Amino acid sequence: MAVKITDICISCGACIDECPVGAIVDDSDNPTGADAYYVYADKCVECVGHHSSPACMEVCPTEGCIVLGA
Repeated sequence: MAVKITDICISCGACIDECPVGAIVDDSDNPTGADAYYVYADKCVECVGHHSSPACMEVCPTEGCIVLGA
């Protein structure tokens, strides 16, 4: 499983800095070419073993922006 960043993202960058495995990239590195932040599902571990919940969700200032199980 992996987290997903929804279209309500404000591109603040907090999640990128907090991700312990480097699974999140900004729009300039989005492999789909979309103008949005992107989570590499094959890298995302939902912070199991790192935090009690995904670190990106803990620091995100936009409620509902990052969702589980995408």
